[in-house]
Amino acid sequence: MKKSFLYLFTMLCALSFFTACDDDDSKDPNGLDVNTTYSGDKLDLKNGNLALLGKEIIFDTQNGKTATITMRGSADYLVELLGLFSKSTPLLEVAPGVIPGEIYTTLSNVPLTLSGEKYTFEGTDSSNGREFKYSGSVEKDKLTMTVDDIRMPHNDLVGNWNLQPDKPLNIVWKSDYMIDLSALGKGKLPISVVAPELDVLVGPLLQSVLQMVVFGGDGNIVASYKKKGSSEWLSSPLNLAQYYVKDNVMYVQLNIAQILVTVEANKSKAEMPGFDLSLIKYLAQYLSKGIPLDYSVTGGNARITANKELLMQLLPVLANEKIQELLLPKLSEIIPNEIKPVLLPIVQELFTNLPEILEKTEDISVTLNLLEK
Repeated sequence: MKKSFLYLFTMLCALSFFTACDDDDSKDPNGLDVNTTYSGDKLDLKNGNLALLGKEIIFDTQNGKTATITMRGSADYLVELLGLFSKSTPLLEVAPGVIPGEIYTTLSNVPLTLSGEKYTFEGTDSSNGREFKYSGSVEKDKLTMTVDDIRMPHNDLVGNWNLQPDKPLNIVWKSDYMIDLSALGKGKLPISVVAPELDVLVGPLLQSVLQMVVFGGDGNIVASYKKKGSSEWLSSPLNLAQYYVKDNVMYVQLNIAQILVTVEANKSKAEMPGFDLSLIKYLAQYLSKGIPLDYSVTGGNARITANKELLMQLLPVLANEKIQELLLPKLSEIIPNEIKPVLLPIVQELFTNLPEILEKTEDISVTLNLLEK
């Protein structure tokens, strides 16, 4: 019996030994302990010379000579900035990837150069009609990487665009719902009648804060905008909004993590509304894949449209009481005093009765009209 037990014990030890050897063979042979996922303060990722936030990179090498590098969006900002989840809650794919239109970008067989206690790497990746360069280094608990010279497949939107001077915005809203505009001395009017008046009011307001939109060949969207009370036009930073075109549809991807940090939203966390998980799940498809917009370019004129299908999915979010508590004061602030008595009652009426209005909506769309510069 003792011999049998000793034999069994010996076999288990041998099996454990060989298993351990197999595990070691599957790890980095140089013992740098770099095969892991990098995000937050363990990741220094740049697009050109600018930090690219809200991303994570998975690094894996099995031979110390080549590596597989996977870049993707990260939802860590939801934990750190909004406090929506506990650390143990599985996170949703609610962030765009590093390359526009790609939630995951995998670089295979990346050549590695061993330099002391770290690997360095660089290369060019071409796929799906796009191309970019990359370089970086990895060591224990730190990965540094730069993605540069991104060249997306050409599309007709690439270039500089001004707002159409005569009619920058076109709002179509067909509904039998009657808006009470008694405060303006107009009584009740159907939304179908009020919508053209919104064009007249909102168009000049848009022109006062937005001058030009640049659709870059690298997938970045840059806007020339003006802050309230300022006479100076400013350019929005890179990496806040990106776009890509697929099957004749334009998708706009918002880097929420980058936007929150840019406006220092993390410093006013207590002032932010309490979003629930269901709302994030509802919007997740637009945060990762992007917001789908119809577009057309003809003779130096571009039309970018949020159609009925999109708006009927997004507008119900505005019926959320906490969203309204956040947005209404902000809208009141940006509406010029000269048109506030006319426009603000309409906005408040729309917000208050939005669910009922949407039930009676037959058609709705919002189109941005642009003129090539």
